[in-house]
Amino acid sequence: MLVASVVPVPGSSGGGGSALGGVLDVLPAGVGLTDPFHLVGYAVLAALLVPVTRGNRLGPLLAAGGAVAFGLGIELVQAPIPWRSFAWRDAAVNAVGAAVGAAIAAARTRVSGSASDRDGGR
Repeated sequence: MLVASVVPVPGSSGGGGSALGGVLDVLPAGVGLTDPFHLVGYAVLAALLVPVTRGNRLGPLLAAGGAVAFGLGIELVQAPIPWRSFAWRDAAVNAVGAAVGAAIAAARTRVSGSASDRDGGR
């Protein structure tokens, strides 16, 4: 995620036409092209962190917080890069994705834990 967040993006230098040929016209108003990538990327990151915190009652919260901190760190790294920029909107979308991912992973863990309890650990 860090590497993808600092490399130049074709057609992102501003100005005239888009290299994407009108793809942005299809997106709902207010949704940027990168928003889905931020949302899904940080949801997956937080979901992968939840099992690492297993056994801790606050595990999902810690996993989401870790993903949010990583996302904010990446935004800070992007600030001085000429072809990138710091964006609070991206940090917010990262946070929403992290919260969703951690919640889904925690719910799946609870459901699978309950199922194995009912099956006698099989």
